[in-house]
Amino acid sequence: MKVAGVDFSGAKTDDRTWVAMGTLEGEVLTLDDCRPVVRAELSQLLLAMPMGSVAALDFPFSVPEIFAQFWVPGAAAMPDLWDHASAMDLAQFLELRDRFVADQGEPKRLCDLRFPECYSCLHKTNPNMVPMTFYGMRLLGPLWRSGCSVPPLEDIAEVPKDGKASLLEAMPGAALKAMKLPHKGYKNGTNALNLRRKILDELEVSSGVTISNLSRFQAQCLESHDALDSVVASVIASLWANDPSLFWCPDLAGPEAIASLEGWLYAPVFI
Repeated sequence: MKVAGVDFSGAKTDDRTWVAMGTLEGEVLTLDDCRPVVRAELSQLLLAMPMGSVAALDFPFSVPEIFAQFWVPGAAAMPDLWDHASAMDLAQFLELRDRFVADQGEPKRLCDLRFPECYSCLHKTNPNMVPMTFYGMRLLGPLWRSGCSVPPLEDIAEVPKDGKASLLEAMPGAALKAMKLPHKGYKNGTNALNLRRKILDELEVSSGVTISNLSRFQAQCLESHDALDSVVASVIASLWANDPSLFWCPDLAGPEAIASLEGWLYAPVFI
């Protein structure tokens, strides 16, 4: 089975998205590659993944309900928002966000409230959040309509799913926390290198996923936290592929039904 982990970026330069792709056999993951890609190439890589594949992507798949209704009144599910994102540019989306936040603040999605480390995807202080969310939504629309599964959405009935991947919203920091590994301070700061080394040393035991050739990518992951996050995301994808019950999933028949519109952050909290 093919799996992928994506540390997604909305940077103007479009050169900071990292993808780690590998082959999962049982509980053994062999990484095939770990490298930066542009967003258009990422789309093609995800679309080409074979039947049964899982990709874990590190960006918010949607926005809080209150902002969704401000932006697209009557929106019922994520694809309604993805379509509108595809019809506008980032400057327009930022202007919309600024008008909303000036009046309503920076609400979080329901799933974000479960994880204190989550920012609102409308966050103004962190300049990466909104571009990452916007370009991520633009990425997802065509992939979903081409047949990729995007939990917790129902698949499009008339589009066959054979040969398409499942795309999972993930957050490496939340997964690392669930595994009792360093989830703060490993990206920047005086101790970042030591924390990255600890993550790499303990990731396999803490996750239960053996990475047969992790040593090949160790230098990259020590040098770049983006590379490390993509590898952690590939482990998240592997965990989902083997046992989705490890993850906190929404009850779509109950109070978490809003996940169809807001999206859902899947973290292996029951590991």
